Amino acid sequence: MLKLDVAFLYDLLGASQEHMIKPKKFAQTTIDEVIIGHTNEPEYKKLQNNELMEAFRDRTIKVDVPYNVRLSDEIRIYEKDFGPHRVKNIHIAPHTIEVAAMWAVLTRLSEPKKAGLTVLQKLKLYDGKAIPGYTEDSVRELMEEANREGMNGISPRYVQDKISNTLVSQQALAERTINPFMVMNSLEEGLSHHSLITDEDMKKRYREMLAVVKDEYEDIIKSEVQRAISADEEAIKRLCANYLENVRAYTQKERVKNKYTGRDEDPDERLMRSIEEKIDIPESRKDDFRQEIMNYIGALSLEGRKFEYNTNARLYKALELKLFEDQRDTIKLKNLVSSVVDDETQAKIDVVKERMIKQFGYNEQSATDVLNYVASIFARGDTKGEM
Repeated sequence: MLKLDVAFLYDLLGASQEHMIKPKKFAQTTIDEVIIGHTNEPEYKKLQNNELMEAFRDRTIKVDVPYNVRLSDEIRIYEKDFGPHRVKNIHIAPHTIEVAAMWAVLTRLSEPKKAGLTVLQKLKLYDGKAIPGYTEDSVRELMEEANREGMNGISPRYVQDKISNTLVSQQALAERTINPFMVMNSLEEGLSHHSLITDEDMKKRYREMLAVVKDEYEDIIKSEVQRAISADEEAIKRLCANYLENVRAYTQKERVKNKYTGRDEDPDERLMRSIEEKIDIPESRKDDFRQEIMNYIGALSLEGRKFEYNTNARLYKALELKLFEDQRDTIKLKNLVSSVVDDETQAKIDVVKERMIKQFGYNEQSATDVLNYVASIFARGDTKGEM
């Protein structure tokens, strides 16, 4: 609005002050209106410093419209231009748009004042994710303590430009695919010559946020590889049945018949704890957790429903983690980064790759890239990469 000719602004002033307007070739017309215009902060500050526009300023109410701070909404912005319905010749690997959106939102958030809360956790809370110890009231408090949040940070235009640049890069055109690392590299390289970001401290913070996003992305793909490795449905069913049999015997103070020896034995405490520890059930809470599972099964039975291995989300996650732990050595992830892989291992890797394509939306190239990257983390013994 403030980029318009000053004469037109005077017309708007007359409209707001006298409720009259004179369109070209038409008679003066009486109007009853609210005039809404948009501008950016530099233009608005320029208006505030213009003494000749005092009357205009007096009739202006400033309403701040911050950048979006909800991750899911930011993703929707980019999917409009870069979703599969718009980009058809190049495969956009899973999480590519998500990590770009995550970084954009992180640059707009202020550091939380609450001890122990990270800016990434704050992003998740704003997006409606549950974090232990925080309620909807907590989220409102976080927003109130940062009332200018979203007024600074990276714009969607910058992110859209960098995704576009990545799509037409030589690597993308050669491989017919782009991945999160390619986009993150483009986002970081662009900071060096961003005309609106001249503050070195700000650039440093934005790069730190990229590191946060990279760590989060690594956690996401490690989880996906883990789930792809342990996605043997029959194996999970057997493990679940074994766990529930032991839990039932434990809660009812009974013994379990060993199907190999035929002898009655105490419930397998080692098995139960190896599963429960995967979802951080402490020793002091194991009895409560086991009783909750049995109560849940009983409640389903009363409703005429059957408990399945994936009915309870927490138990399902624990079973996946346990199965992955049992199977990962047979997959030999470290062999992925080797140029020589035996036929048996390659067959197992191909099964995992096929699951990633089917379950998570990868293609052959992007699934291979993710498996190789996760394997490289595992091979170098990075403690963050241990699964």
